[in-house]
This record gives sequence, C-alpha cells and structure tokens, in this order.
Amino acid sequence: MRRIDRIYNQLLNNFYEFTLEELLSKQGNSAQEISNQLEMERSNVSFELNNLVRNQKVIKIKTFPVSYVPVEVVESIFHKKWDVREMEVEHLKHPFNHQINQTVPANPFERMIGAKGSLKKAISQAKAAVLYPPNGLHMLLLGPTGSGKSLFANRIYQFALFSERLKPGAPFITFNCADYYNNPQLLLSQLFGHKQGSFTGANGDKVGLVEQANEGILFMDEIHRLPPEGQEMLFYFIDHGTYNRLGETDHKRTSKVLIICATTENPGSALLKTFLRRIPMTIHIPSLEERSLKEKIRLTTFLLGKEAERINKNLSVHIDVLNALIHTAKFGNVGQLRSNVQLVCAHGFVNNLESENVVELTVRDLPDELKHDWISNSNNFERGKEISEYVNIKTIISPIVEDDMTKIDDELPFNLYKLIEEKIAVLKNEGFSETEINQYILTDIHLNIRSFFNQKAFPNSNLLKFVGDDVIQITKELKMVAEKELNCKFDRKFIHFLSMHIDAFLKRGKQIDVLNAQETNEIRDTYLKEYHVALIFKKKIQEFFNVNVPEIEVIYLTMLIQSIKSLEENKRVGIVVAAHGNSTASSMVEVATELLGSTPIVAIDMPLTVSPSEIVEKLTEGIKQVDEGEGVLMLVDMGSLAMVENQLEEKTGLKIKTISNVTTSMVLDAVRKVNYLDLNLFAIYDSVKKDFMELFDKQTSSSGKQKALVSICTTGSGTAKKLEDILRVIVSKVSEEPIKILTVSSIKLASNIKEIQKEYEIIATVGTKNPKINAPHVSLEILIEGDGEKIIQQAISNGKIQYGGGQIGANIVVQELCEDSLRKHLLVLNPYQITVLLLEWIQNMQDELGITFSNTFIIRIIMHTAFTFERMIKNDPIAFPDDEEIDDKLEKIYEKTEKTLKPIEKKLGFEVSRDEKLFIATILDEEV
Repeated sequence: MRRIDRIYNQLLNNFYEFTLEELLSKQGNSAQEISNQLEMERSNVSFELNNLVRNQKVIKIKTFPVSYVPVEVVESIFHKKWDVREMEVEHLKHPFNHQINQTVPANPFERMIGAKGSLKKAISQAKAAVLYPPNGLHMLLLGPTGSGKSLFANRIYQFALFSERLKPGAPFITFNCADYYNNPQLLLSQLFGHKQGSFTGANGDKVGLVEQANEGILFMDEIHRLPPEGQEMLFYFIDHGTYNRLGETDHKRTSKVLIICATTENPGSALLKTFLRRIPMTIHIPSLEERSLKEKIRLTTFLLGKEAERINKNLSVHIDVLNALIHTAKFGNVGQLRSNVQLVCAHGFVNNLESENVVELTVRDLPDELKHDWISNSNNFERGKEISEYVNIKTIISPIVEDDMTKIDDELPFNLYKLIEEKIAVLKNEGFSETEINQYILTDIHLNIRSFFNQKAFPNSNLLKFVGDDVIQITKELKMVAEKELNCKFDRKFIHFLSMHIDAFLKRGKQIDVLNAQETNEIRDTYLKEYHVALIFKKKIQEFFNVNVPEIEVIYLTMLIQSIKSLEENKRVGIVVAAHGNSTASSMVEVATELLGSTPIVAIDMPLTVSPSEIVEKLTEGIKQVDEGEGVLMLVDMGSLAMVENQLEEKTGLKIKTISNVTTSMVLDAVRKVNYLDLNLFAIYDSVKKDFMELFDKQTSSSGKQKALVSICTTGSGTAKKLEDILRVIVSKVSEEPIKILTVSSIKLASNIKEIQKEYEIIATVGTKNPKINAPHVSLEILIEGDGEKIIQQAISNGKIQYGGGQIGANIVVQELCEDSLRKHLLVLNPYQITVLLLEWIQNMQDELGITFSNTFIIRIIMHTAFTFERMIKNDPIAFPDDEEIDDKLEKIYEKTEKTLKPIEKKLGFEVSRDEKLFIATILDEEV
C-alpha cells in the first residue's frame, strides 16, 4: 500500500466511530499525531496530508497545530455534501442552526463495520422490514454463535427510532429463550405474564415481556429453544395482536410489538412451519469467516481500541498479533474474537505494568492456545503479507470512547485492568515470585475474562484484609481435602489463590459462561482427579455459604486446582545455548524467546579469547540458572563443547545432554518442545536430534575438522562484517552442512590463519588480502562481478553444483549489497521488497535485450530505479532534458523498459512517468 493510502486509512480509522459532538471537539488529527501512529517522518506525513487536501479527500482545519479530517467522515456525520470549494477552513462548525437547536441523529446502520460490505444485504433487508407499512415486518436473524445477531437487533431498534417508525423512548426488550429452556411453564410466564395462582409459586399477578414491549420491539434470542406451545401462542399473538396471561380465560389483552427472533439453528428443522410463516423477513448475519480481510482488521482494531480505553493507554500492536487474532478465532465468530482480544490485552497489560503510556502487544502476549495455533500454521507468512496491505509492522491504536452507537455489549461493571493491578499488588506484598503471580493472574483472567472480579478495590496489606475470615476458613478446609484426594502437599499459594477466587465468585453475582460444551467436556475428561475434587469443593461451598454453585464454576475450580497444582509440579527441561562469538548465542536465544515466549533458557556467548576453564565456569553457572528439576539440554556450536558434558554433570549434579552444531532453527525447535510438549530431557534430546539428523550426518569434513569460510579486511570489521553476512546467506542457499564463518584482520594475517587452520578446514577465503593457503581466494572485485559467488559455491559443495551457464536463483551478492545500501537511503519503500522486485525485473530485461549484465551494472541500475520509485511516491519526478535526442535504439529500449516495469507499477500502485522511464532506458542504452 502506498504511503498516502496508509495515511488516509489511518485518518479514516481514527474518526470512524466519532459522534458529531466528538468530531466538533476534536476537530481533526495533526500531522504529528498521524506520524506517531504510523511511525513515519512528520515531514512525509504533512506532505501527503496536503496532497490529500489538494485531491479534495481531506479537509484542512487551520487550528494550532493544523488538523486534518477526511471529507467522507464529515459528510457521514454532518449528513450533507461537503462544499469542495472549502477544503481549508478555520474550524469545523455545527452544521445546523444553533438557535433552533436542531440535531439530526446518525443512521445507526451506516456506522456498523461492514455496512458497505458483508452487512450490506442484511442492512437493506432490515431497513425494508422496519419501513414496511403499516407497522413493519417481523424478522428472523440467522447466524452462528457470536456473529453479532444481538448487536444487529439493537441497531434495528435504533434505526426504527431514527426513521421515526417508533416513538422516542419506545421499549426494546431482550429475552433469551435458553434461560428458561428446562421450565416451559416459567418461560411462557416470562413472555406473556401470569395470573395469581395459575401455577405453584405464582403468588401474584405478573406482567409479561409482550406487555412490557408494547409500542416497541421484543428481541427473542435462541428462539429455537421456545417450546411448540410457546411458538403457537406467539404466532396467535402475531396474527391477532391479542394474548392471555397464564391462568386467564376471560380477559383478552392487546399489545403492538415488532418481533425480532434469532437462532443459530436451521429454522426449517428447529421451528414450527406455522410459526415461520408469520416471520416474513429472514436475515442472514455473516460469520467472521464470511467477512472480508479489511472488515476483520477493522473489527479487531475497533475491539482493541475499546480495550485501550479501559486501560487508558495506547496499544502498540505487532502485525503478528493481528494475524493471530484474525485467523485463530476457534468458532469463526465476532464473540470469540472479542474474548481473544480481551485475553491478549490482559496478558499484555500484565507484561507491561511498568509502561506509563503504551502497552506493547507482541506474539509473547498471545494466550498459549492462540500462540500454539499461530506458530503451527504454515500460512502465516502469506496471511501476514495480506494484512500488511492495511497495517504497519506495528500499529498504534488509541482509546475509543464508546457511545450508544458503538457499544457491542453491556459495559463491564468494573475496570478489569485496575483490578489486575490491585490483585498483583496484594500477591507481591505477600512475597510471591513474578512467575507465580503471572501464572495465577493469567489463569484467573482466562477463567473470568467476561465477569472477572466484580468487587471493591482491596488494600495492599494482606490476605485477611482482602477476603473475609469465613472465606479463609473454608479455603483451609478445602486445602486439606485437595491434599488428601490428590495425594500431594500444597503451600500457602493454594490458600491465597483459591480464597481470592472463591471471594470473587461470591461477589460477582450471575455467572457468565465463557467456555463452550466441547471445552468443558475436554476439561472433565482431561483432569478427572481435579474435577472430582472440584465436585467436593462445590458441595462444601454450597453448604457453608448456602449458595448454588453452577456446573461451570465446578469447571473453573477444576482449572484453578490444576493451575495451582502445576505450580508445585511444573518441572521443565532447561536449555543452555553456547556458541563462540560476542553475540551468536544471545541472538539465537533472543529470536526464540521473542517468538515462543518465556522458557528456562540462557545464552552463553564465548569470545575466542576465553580460556577452557572459563568456558566450563560459564556453562556451570548457566546450567544452574535454568535448572527446574528435569535436567538441562545444551545446544552448542562445536563438538569440543560436548566433551565437557561429564565434567559439567559432576560439577552440577544434574543430568545433561548435548547437541552440537546449533542453529536458530534448532533452538526454536527445542524451545517449542519444552514449552508445548510434556517431554523429559531424553525425549526432547532424541526428538531434536532426529529432526536435525541430516545435519549430524554432515557435521565433520574429511579432515575431521569443521569447515570454515574466512572473511578478511584491513581492520577485521566493517567490510569484513558485511562479507560475513553475504557468506552466511550463500552458505544457507547452497548447503545444509554447518560451515563456520570467521572474520579476521589482514594485519598479522599469516599467524591468524595458522591458528584457525589448527581447528578448522578452511575451504575458501574472501576479502582484501590473499593469505596464500591451499584454498581458493576471492577478491572483493571478483565477488562483486559475479564469478566469486560461483567459486565459493563450488568450494562449499566440492564441485557438485552444475550451473549450466547460469547461476542458481537470484545473485546473492547483488541482493545483499542493494538491500544494505537501500536500507540506508530509502525513506518510504521497503528495501527488501523493492530489491526482490527489481531483481526479477532485471532478469526480464536481460531476456528482452538478449544480454547478461555484470553485477556492477545490476547494482547501479537497481539503485537508480529504486530512487526513481521513491521520487514517484513523493510526487517529485525529474524531467528528461528537452534537447536530449531520442534515437531509434533508445526508443526501442524505452518500449521494453515500459513493458517490463508494468507488473511492478501494478504491484506498487502507481505509474512511473515517461521522463523517468527515459532516464532508466538511457542507462540501459549505455550497457547494451
């Protein structure tokens, strides 16, 4: 996506849910605000915003600082066309006569995400049903659980008010038939009311919902749970407008109600045909899966914005988090997406408690089940590319202030994040470790994400001030029960965690289920012993507090017992990554922990100057640091380190297994198995070794030494460091065999090379000076020109590569050098993406012209063309001189240039000017 489009989309997102009052108050966004959100240079943002003003897409408001707002947002909120002659104004004014104090409410449907996309047909049907004379048509909403049927019904009600088909203040009554599914008599009483004495427990007359909804709307969710006799009574009421309360025979009551029903089932099999005939309008609400990617992103960022408001901080959301949220909603619905968003934000909040202004959400903040789904999905890269069309690598999401038009559900009666802070403070004050606190808090969040702790703020002193004595008393009894039944001992964590949970249960009132039937069944089947203990807990809590403990709470207790128990029993294999170099091991460990979350792992970086005794001491210290009772897996870069395994076992008293030739992929594999698989040390060792068996088969050369490539430069850094990067890429493309890349200075080169030869078999050297050893040497000039890459590839593969006159894949040296240079100079374009595109273009040009360019020329033309694209994006092209002659040869090259650039122009979303293409053709003309 072009920079100008990203900026415009950000503006749209910022004002998408604004009311008239909010827009008049805010007036717009400054260039600095957009710059912060998109992490772009302010000058670039200002440049594009002014372009958007000239294009009549954005209004410029000359406040201080200058603000901007999209025309389509203003037109939508003002309900009238904007005068394009006024693209710059002093400030946005109220569009109506203030003396009349007239306000026109916004059409509630227009502000729904997907109103012009997946919901377009549903909205059209709903409008037609509401406006149908004389009193509208009854409606049936169809869609999977959590697709937004309740929200859509509410928007229908708001549209009825907006269109004046209902009077102001008309009732909107919601009723879930499933709440009374097991008691048909009580269900019918709720709907139609009852007469005193009509059934046991009917101690007085009761007004039914049909009567309460008079002159308004009755929304009946899960209508398939309404028994046949209820459906018959309802369609009788629809036909005649009259009904009786239960127990009444001599009194006909009337009510004027528009009925909206909703179901997840096939209406043909779940409802009476006679009832269905009375509901003429059937509206399908699309699932999350049926929505476009753009809508999914908007829904997700909107939900994140709501959480940002509750946290009262901006969210910095990594693109991988959006990828995981959008593609791992288990049941493909908005309700599940909302729960996942809340879980991610709660995890991120716990992990960013020290941050004052921004909560960063990265992959490590994903709940385990989401993280596991995301990591194991092979489509992540492609999905990430698609999402990157709409968002940056990091997206700043600001708080969204809700109003009646943007509310998705009833507001939580408490601040979840404030309660997390307070609960963590209590546990810290009690001396628990950060790991213990995080495990408990995150388990508790997972259990109670929608109801959590509906309680008053509690002091930071001690547990007795936080929960009542009676809760402490019953918890101590339950601890004894659990220890006996599970044949284990619990420490004070059990008292603290369980008492806080019971206290929350007693205070939060009605339980809201957040698990489906499949999940609860899995918990029962998986944790049989814990579930049995939870049933005993249920009985004792009911007796002690004289309350009803529902089955879902038994499931929550089961999960909590398992979580506390796992704190006592949780023993994982530790991982030590040891490699020579100043940061080799640290880099691999950093990648693994960033992608897969925390695990008992430590990096040991070992400069070549470290003595063997120091290495053993460092390894001993690292092993003790990661020991959790299940032994330690050492991943090392050299076989010589594996030889100290027995010595380390004696020093530490721990079981150790070692695997040589460590790579980042191997570290990721080991961390994944420690985090997600319940395996002991030997099982993980065997599994990792098996997965990387081909590597072990090739780990030594014919000389018994590890192979090495040596990068040489005057200082041993700078150019040599870049060469090291290039060589590493060449090795990865040509061979799976572990080959060491070493960087040395040309000063005292002879002695340095001799030291290296003692430990390694040098297969080739590259750089500014030839060490004159029995191995091919490639100078910088030869490497850049192209032949050097072939020489290195042949040296690595012992001459097994057959080129057939061409090279394998894209030229690595060219690609690396272009990316490195463009990364320093391009401000807008992605240097990696543009290099790949231009390398493909160069190949096409060579085919068109029937020649092969040198590496030097390829680098030159790629650099020029990349800067051409950058100028086009900035709308700052250069003009071809009028006096420059365009002969037939140049014209033909121009035509081929224009032809081969078309696919790139299409991908990048803009056209290169004729003058700029002529400059490119002129450079090509010089080489042809």
